[in-house]
Amino acid sequence: MSSRHSPCFILRTVAYGERDVIVTLLGRDSGRFAALARSARTSRKRFGGALQPLRMVEAIYTPPTRGDLHTLQELDVSEDYPGLEDRLELLSAASYATELVRETWREGEDARAIFELLRQLYAFLPRCEDNLDILCLAHHFELSLLNLYGLAPAIAHCARCAAPADTLPRARFARSGEGLLCEACRHAGEAVGVIHPITLQLLLHLEDPRNPRPSVPLEDALAQARRVIDTSVDSLVTRTLPARDMLRSLVTI
Repeated sequence: MSSRHSPCFILRTVAYGERDVIVTLLGRDSGRFAALARSARTSRKRFGGALQPLRMVEAIYTPPTRGDLHTLQELDVSEDYPGLEDRLELLSAASYATELVRETWREGEDARAIFELLRQLYAFLPRCEDNLDILCLAHHFELSLLNLYGLAPAIAHCARCAAPADTLPRARFARSGEGLLCEACRHAGEAVGVIHPITLQLLLHLEDPRNPRPSVPLEDALAQARRVIDTSVDSLVTRTLPARDMLRSLVTI
């Protein structure tokens, strides 16, 4: 069978026997797939540093004749991100984004949008000046990924009638993860949480960084915004994400 090639990100590597490695990749053109890297544990000559995450690689691989495991023939680094691994805070944010994609994006799904989203995160993280920048970028990534799934909470308007957020007297968010609800659309007894206006402004910035970020201390607003986003992310993932816990223990404001 003829070989194929695609720009890829490595989502995970797992040792397989004494010589080989099973690699989970996200291909821009090929989507998510798993491939066997033969002799990757015993010889670095064939794949070298290209078997590391957090860089774009050009993968040449052969599809399986049976089963789901491709065979990896060559890997070459095509784009790296200087500074991304220089600070533990940046590394933890990049690792969380990688883990989130790995745990949610399935084989057979078109990966072009999520591939570009991950590429942009890797590229922009080294430009972050402080922990607040890192957390805002990580939350923007979460909301963007949720949007690709159709699961992003409504922030700029009521989730049910589309009434603009700035016309509502209070910002009530459904605890189901649906997003902002106006009083008229809220069902009797439906659980909601009221957030501070600064939190709403911050959420609008996290959804679209072209919106201004509030120029006041944001520790409380960030905690509220995180709870809103977590509700939606937790509806998507099926297990605890260790990299998320690591990010939140390392990156605080």
